[in-house]
Amino acid sequence: MLSKALQDRVQENPHTTEADVEAGAKVFQRSCSLCHGADGTGGDGPDLTRGVFRHGSSDAALFRNILTGIPNSGMGGIYQPDKSIWQVVSYVRSLSRGGGEEEVPGDPRRGRLLYMSRGSCSDCHRLNGSGGRIGPDLSDLGWRRAPDHIRASIVDPAESVAADYRTVEVRTESGAIVRGVLRNEDRFSIQLFDEFENLRSFQKTELTAIDKPEESLMPPLGSFFRGRDLDDLVAYLYSLRPE
Repeated sequence: MLSKALQDRVQENPHTTEADVEAGAKVFQRSCSLCHGADGTGGDGPDLTRGVFRHGSSDAALFRNILTGIPNSGMGGIYQPDKSIWQVVSYVRSLSRGGGEEEVPGDPRRGRLLYMSRGSCSDCHRLNGSGGRIGPDLSDLGWRRAPDHIRASIVDPAESVAADYRTVEVRTESGAIVRGVLRNEDRFSIQLFDEFENLRSFQKTELTAIDKPEESLMPPLGSFFRGRDLDDLVAYLYSLRPE
């Protein structure tokens, strides 16, 4: 729940001139384009040109989301004066084509069958409460990711690994190697979610090596999904937008 002080700050956008849009574009390029793309069409973050936003499409909602971030989405808030944030809101508004969902090639119904039958996707990913937990939950993927990013994540998942799914590999004094997803680390200990979905905790004095390879636990699936199959799978994953 928003504090009264924040509620008082979130009112109608007072900065909507062309000059405000230009100023907002500059802040956007510095603070937002890495995830949302230089033109707002998406990447690691969702496409902003649709004009429809899951966490609220009003100016006030956009202001709050930019200021404070969106929990469990990978999006943090940006530290800017209120005027600059309102200007970003104006710039995002200027990007809108009002087209809703982006049109993508492929048959999502066939893609769903491929998801369930090939590549063992559900072994690692949850979907509406079912499936594994070693990879990201895909239930609302269409809200969070652009189609091009979904496609790249299937073909070459190591190209962009989310911070919450960084790979870690530890070697114990007995020589055993445990590999998984980093969950927490401090000076004395390290915790990871291993490949069998067990939460493991180690004191660093018990380990002979800690490695954090710049790779994903998910293997490249370009050999499993290509051509029409890849189009259909991307169309299905992009359609995942529960209310």
